[in-house]
Amino acid sequence: MKKILLSISAVTAMIAMTATFSACSSDDEQQPTTFHLSINASRGDYGGEDNSSTRAIALSNDKDKIITSWITTDNVAVFNKDWTKIGTLHPDGTSFAESWKTKLTGDISTTNLKVSDELNFLYPRDTWDYTGQDGTFEKISSTYDYATAKVYVTDIDDNNKVYGTTAAFGDAQQTIVRFTLLKSDGTAFSVPNNGELSITTAKNELVTKCNLDGTAKEKGGALVIKKTGASDNVFYVAIRNDFDGADQYTLTIKDDAGKLYTYTKPDLTLQRGHYKKVKIKMRFYDDTWTERNEYVNESGEETWE
Repeated sequence: MKKILLSISAVTAMIAMTATFSACSSDDEQQPTTFHLSINASRGDYGGEDNSSTRAIALSNDKDKIITSWITTDNVAVFNKDWTKIGTLHPDGTSFAESWKTKLTGDISTTNLKVSDELNFLYPRDTWDYTGQDGTFEKISSTYDYATAKVYVTDIDDNNKVYGTTAAFGDAQQTIVRFTLLKSDGTAFSVPNNGELSITTAKNELVTKCNLDGTAKEKGGALVIKKTGASDNVFYVAIRNDFDGADQYTLTIKDDAGKLYTYTKPDLTLQRGHYKKVKIKMRFYDDTWTERNEYVNESGEETWE
């Protein structure tokens, strides 16, 4: 009987110790705290030929300039310094004289947030991917107009409201190009329904996907822009090329008769944050050729003694 009672007592003690240890472990694990952010924000320009400001980007009436205004449905993903997502902010509708300025507000959930901590902002979504473009400006505005900002926490009040430095997004992380495709006679190119424009570069630094910190994740392949439904001959494309200098760009597309057309532009530098407009007379593929340099014929004949 004593042995049985001893065994029961031992088991009871073990259960109590286990429960105590589990409670201590739970207390040691810090639970995320919800903080409310209120951050001023501004954006740089899509410069170049137009020198106009951007975000949320829209075209002027003549479609020759990009103009800006923030809208309350814009999304700004918030990450800690290790690029773990901790929340999403939105413009709160505050009116500023300069339309590229706004106030971003929203909640984040994280642990150990303190003054001087670094926060990373990514607009307009929490993934960085240039694939899936449909050739429309509207799609670029909502999905591919990437911009980043770094913010440092300056104060946290007793109600867990967080204040920080201005989220200065600076220049956009890509070039926006408007390609207007033409036939050799200057008339509109006949793009088929669901037509696909393929863009490649000679240096193989054309980026299709980025890591959250802006470094290239996938590059070197073709950037394919596919129209949806009925198509016109204008393609708006967000292009990021990580080659530092001039590159050779080749565009390829089939017309509504299934014939292949192409155009190659050498020595082209696309600057991030610029809006460029180009008309291209596409060339029928069978009419293109490959060139090579000729030998230089030196005059006379030398005598070597």
